[in-house]
Amino acid sequence: MSGTQYIPHILYSTALTSISMHLLWQRKTADEDRARFKAQTSILQDLIEQLRSGKSISDEEITKSRNLARIHGGGKQPLDKERTNIGWMDVLWGRKTPADLGVSDEWERKDLEQIRKEIEAEN
Repeated sequence: MSGTQYIPHILYSTALTSISMHLLWQRKTADEDRARFKAQTSILQDLIEQLRSGKSISDEEITKSRNLARIHGGGKQPLDKERTNIGWMDVLWGRKTPADLGVSDEWERKDLEQIRKEIEAEN
């Protein structure tokens, strides 16, 4: 019965650790978002300054800057969408990769074709 006296302390320490980890994760996420928005703002501000100064800017350069700002603004969205599709079976047994399913990589196929050609050439 001496172990039961420690149960509240274990629960409190677990809760405190969980809350602190959650707050740390929130702080890091906010820092990443802030840095991403600053980068996006900086890119767009540079583009605005160049346009206001009257410099001749090619459409290609404008498109590059817009795409760079867009990538910084939405770079994490596809990763989040992939993460939302994780089921319990994937959690317990792991997610199957295309290599696990028998689909070869393009480089592996090229290597195999090259090896086959070398073997056929020797015969």
